[in-house]
Amino acid sequence: MDGTRAHILKVVDTCEELEKCILAIIEKDNEKAFQAIARLDKNEKAADSIEVSLNEDLAIGQLPSKDREDLMHLVKRMDQIADFTKDASRNLQVVLEAGIEVPDKVWKYFSVLANNGLRGAKEVKLCLDFLGDDDEQFFIHHKNVHNIEHENDDLYFKIKKELVTSLTLSPRVMFIMRDIIHAIENATDNCKAAADLMHIILTANK
Repeated sequence: MDGTRAHILKVVDTCEELEKCILAIIEKDNEKAFQAIARLDKNEKAADSIEVSLNEDLAIGQLPSKDREDLMHLVKRMDQIADFTKDASRNLQVVLEAGIEVPDKVWKYFSVLANNGLRGAKEVKLCLDFLGDDDEQFFIHHKNVHNIEHENDDLYFKIKKELVTSLTLSPRVMFIMRDIIHAIENATDNCKAAADLMHIILTANK
C-alpha cells in the first residue's frame, strides 16, 4: 500500500496547485497562477508515473485476481482525480493567456469548487490511511467524501446558472469556463468513486 499512498499524495498536491492557481487569479497575480499550473503539471505527471509502476507491480503480484482488479480500479480512479484537475488547469491557462476578463464573483465560486476538490482528495487519502486499520475512522472520511461531492454538485449548477445569466461573458468564454467546472466536478466524482471502491475492498475482506 506504500505505493498507493505515494500516489494519492501526488494527487492531493495536484489539487492543491489548482486551488493556488485560482486564488492567484483572484489576486490578479498571473505570474503566480502560471507557476501553480507548472507545478500542477509536474505533480500530475508524477502521479501518472506512480500509477504505471503500481499497475506493473499488481500485474505480477501474488494477490488473488479479484483483489488485483479492485486495486487497479482504485489506482485508476485516484489518478483520474489528477487527470481532470489537470484538464481544469489547462483551460485556466487558456483563459490567462488570452487575457479573458471574468467577473470576480465567478472566480470566487471557482475557488470554492477547487477547495472542495482539494478537500475531497484529502479525504480520499484519509480513507486510504484508515483502510483495514480503523473501520470507524474510515467510514467517517468515506462519508465526508460523499458530503463534499454533494456540495460540489449543488455548486456546479449554481455556477452554471451564473455563467448562463451573465451579460458580460461571450459564448466562447462561457464554453471554456463550463469546461473548467466540468473538469473539477469530474475530479470530485472520482474522489467519491475511489472512496466507494475502498468501501468495497474493505467489505470484501471481512
